[in-house]
Amino acid sequence: MFIFDTIITESFSFETDWYKVLICMGVSIVYGFLLILLYRYYRKNKGISADMPISILVMPILVTAIVLISRIIGIESSALRTTLGFSFAGILAMTRFRSVQKDMTDLLFITFAIALGFLSGFGYLFYSFIVLVLASGTIILMTKLKLDEPSNKEMSLKVIVPESLNYDNLFDDLLNEYTNRWNLKSVKTADFGTVFELNYIINLKDINQKEFIDRIRERNGNLNVSLSLRKYEA
Repeated sequence: MFIFDTIITESFSFETDWYKVLICMGVSIVYGFLLILLYRYYRKNKGISADMPISILVMPILVTAIVLISRIIGIESSALRTTLGFSFAGILAMTRFRSVQKDMTDLLFITFAIALGFLSGFGYLFYSFIVLVLASGTIILMTKLKLDEPSNKEMSLKVIVPESLNYDNLFDDLLNEYTNRWNLKSVKTADFGTVFELNYIINLKDINQKEFIDRIRERNGNLNVSLSLRKYEA
């Protein structure tokens, strides 16, 4: 099928087919810029990671370059070329995400860039374009329909309690009364161990939020209580 045809054929030779290398590299550059536009559109209401655009731009170019140079220097096995490309892309991705857990959509776009880089490097230009159109269309449609956003009832609740207070089951009845469902996500100490910080994931009923917070403050010694929409969390 035409869709799965590649311009990097078995008879490829850099001396006679050097222009194909330029075509593949050019296509990967265009894909990088298109992915930046798609990323900025998707993240426009969520905040954009400062270093993600350059990562998205460079990733397909570098992956394409690795796959192409492996063919130019005489590596005939497509499996070996794929292994080389994946290894290089994996190193870059681990470097990008090594120090802190990022938004999973950042990792999704990096993976998207790697996939387009591979397809461009192997010369499957029409197929890579189809993948770009279908994946981008899906992301845009999902964003338009807001399928990626939690409900306004999905919230994070953070409650500070003093160290001397036994927090086990302390707020269970209130959570059952004011929420449709809830889950204790984490417990950690703060202020040098003088207080505990309880983090809940909750789905609120149609309630008076101030009343809910005030009732919690009656039990936690009037310490801090915060309620935030999950869709605005990093």
